[in-house]
Amino acid sequence: MFATLISRTSALAKIAAGAVFAFLIWLSIPPNSRAEEGALNFFSFAPAAPKLSAPELKALAPWAEDMKKARLAYSSGNFENARVFLEKASGEGDIVASWYLGHIYRLGRGVAADDGKAFHYYSIVAESFTPNEPDPRRLRITIDALVRVADIYRLGSEAASIAPNNKAAFRLYNTAASYGHPAAHFAQGLMTLEGKGVKANPEKALRWLFLAAKKRYAPAEALLGDLYWKGEVVKRDRTRALMWYVLATQSARPEEHPEIFDRYNQLAGEAAEEQRVEADTRARLWAEKYPLPPPPLGAWPDPQT
Repeated sequence: MFATLISRTSALAKIAAGAVFAFLIWLSIPPNSRAEEGALNFFSFAPAAPKLSAPELKALAPWAEDMKKARLAYSSGNFENARVFLEKASGEGDIVASWYLGHIYRLGRGVAADDGKAFHYYSIVAESFTPNEPDPRRLRITIDALVRVADIYRLGSEAASIAPNNKAAFRLYNTAASYGHPAAHFAQGLMTLEGKGVKANPEKALRWLFLAAKKRYAPAEALLGDLYWKGEVVKRDRTRALMWYVLATQSARPEEHPEIFDRYNQLAGEAAEEQRVEADTRARLWAEKYPLPPPPLGAWPDPQT
């Protein structure tokens, strides 16, 4: 299936896309071993791209030395050198290296952004997904890779010759969401709200958006803010809308989501003073109940969402 993804040409990207779609049929079968409540907490500690502890490098692993060098380069912001070592480790079978290469090409870190290559590397990682994976770190990145592949299917990529496929994306999001991935919950909510890949259901969409917001996923908080500000799906409430945007500015980083900060400034400028004060109070109470997750010790730098 995913073996067809090794090509970087747009022509074989189409073949790869079809291979991933076949894989979705298997993913759509829910694993019997998952307890829903425990699954919802699986990613409660982390944002969409979970921070990982430094890969456990076994003495005999062929990619061990390359990953040490890659980590030093990546941590210092030298993404060009990091990419060289990550590509060597990926070629030797290290899926952590493939996962980081997906981020490097998606975000254009040290290289031109390339959806086709990002799709290629994320798909390598997604192929390794298994519900019975005993290593929690390996399970986290394979689940995250499912979300990244789903994102490309949901949005499509003309440059990578990947057409939008909402049904395929939604199946992947469902699998990742069963493990509590906040970006998957957000995408479920967004697609269900818009009726893309699934029948529109505003009530169910809001439940998924709230799940993502409880894990302090900034895009979900911002979307809830817009819904309350405009009075779409929910009753219009400018104080509550501003509360969600206060929370979103706490959860997001300006370099990743400048639009969230711009939108907050716009709404705050239009709101009355008493609304701003009340929104700040409500946001503080929410943040006390659902605080921002602390970064795990010994982690690689967190890839941007």
